[in-house]
Amino acid sequence: MSEQPGLARFGLYGEGAGSLAPEFLHLEPISSRSALHYWTIAPHSHPRIHQLLLLENGGAHLLADEAAMDLAPLSLVAIPSHCVHAFRFEPGTEGWVFSFAVDLLNDPRLAGLVPTDLFTSRGASVVAVEPGSPSLARLRWLLGDMANASVDGALARPSPRIIAEVALLLATAGEMLADRVTPAAADRQRTLALRYRHMVDARFREGLDVADYARLLGASVPTLTRACRAVLDAPPGEVLRARLLLEALRDLTFTSASVAAISDRLGFSDPAYFARFFKQRIGRTASEFRRDGGWFDPPPELHPRPGLSKVLREGT
Repeated sequence: MSEQPGLARFGLYGEGAGSLAPEFLHLEPISSRSALHYWTIAPHSHPRIHQLLLLENGGAHLLADEAAMDLAPLSLVAIPSHCVHAFRFEPGTEGWVFSFAVDLLNDPRLAGLVPTDLFTSRGASVVAVEPGSPSLARLRWLLGDMANASVDGALARPSPRIIAEVALLLATAGEMLADRVTPAAADRQRTLALRYRHMVDARFREGLDVADYARLLGASVPTLTRACRAVLDAPPGEVLRARLLLEALRDLTFTSASVAAISDRLGFSDPAYFARFFKQRIGRTASEFRRDGGWFDPPPELHPRPGLSKVLREGT
């Protein structure tokens, strides 16, 4: 989505670029503008405006500088000036869009209070916000208080209180975006996590640990961990253990192999370790599980735990 000569450039989306006051501030709900455009914001840029978007509920697909990613509830997005971007929101999506003049960052009242690298990247930056975090509560309070002070979204001639709130808002966003993910990085994370899961499917019987898989994938363990948490909702060790458990359940249900043989087949160095692994996760010994009919009529505790729905699937 490279910038083309005919690409729309706005002040705010749908409005002319015109002149822009150095203290320009604007805050509005996501729905107030996107609903007017059938929840689709076409590719455009804001040459002199930075934006922060907090997606509270619903969902969206973001295109930014030829990269793409899906946004889930409680996504915080930083969109720097000149970043060509577009959104396709799910109908009814809600949250906040905070827009401010690039020149405001040079205001001496904000000097030393706002992270200098918050909007320095070329493309959009995204972070998933922890639901109960103090930072999210602070962000919501600041946005709500500023909204109460706005007139049709505009915060003209901002008072010292509003400037102070803007400083705290941007500082909070900067902290939250410290581990930011660009859409392109999100694509790389997805690729790495899926490669890891496919490799686990192919080699889970070899007794490899997470460090071995990371080395084979050409990634560090922390990088692999971040990718698996972002894409599979689980750390890589849990992905591996879930795959081993799935195969153990299958073997105990559909084969007559002994528990010791199954342990050896799955790469466990010690049958006693396999026995502890199985009972800890299922609540019964492997022999008791087989005696009770295996997988044909699994009790509730055998259903995958929340958070592993992307990891442990019947069709793996």
